Amino acid sequence: MDRTLVAGALLRQAGPADSDAIREFVCRLSPRTQRLRFFAAVAPPSTGLLCALCGTSGRADVLLVTDSAGTVIAHGMAADAHVRDSLESSIGLVVADGWQRLGVGTQLLRALMTRAASRGVGSLVLEVLPDNHVMLGIIGRRWPDAPAERTPDALVFRPAIWPGFGNSGGDHRGAGRSAA
Repeated sequence: MDRTLVAGALLRQAGPADSDAIREFVCRLSPRTQRLRFFAAVAPPSTGLLCALCGTSGRADVLLVTDSAGTVIAHGMAADAHVRDSLESSIGLVVADGWQRLGVGTQLLRALMTRAASRGVGSLVLEVLPDNHVMLGIIGRRWPDAPAERTPDALVFRPAIWPGFGNSGGDHRGAGRSAA
């Protein structure tokens, strides 16, 4: 599953053995970046959060991006849930401050979506703070018609995906329909 991304960065599956590397990654994030991903400052991460970020429970698909030295530079996870008669996946991702705006997050999101589609997921759940302009831009470009549900703290998007997403190599930005 290992795959090279931008500038020699490597995408790979995370696991319990990555606990120390993920803890260090979270602690290196700026307070702003922590807040945009976790909605709070979380360094150092609690034991429960660290277990979730490592995929210890087995209930989430967790991916890491590492640099050429093996240091974690991005983390993404997709947690699936049955809702009504379908499967949806809550997506969360974060990129180290020095690696932001280089396409790492977009590629990580694509990998998470492709893997979710292969598991039969029909829609994603993306919960984003209103001042996370980078993520809102990514969502707006990929799903321009996706409505946002407003909660007291965030905007929640539920765009549809489909089986085989990402396997044709084409650009699917406008192909996803918004799930209600």
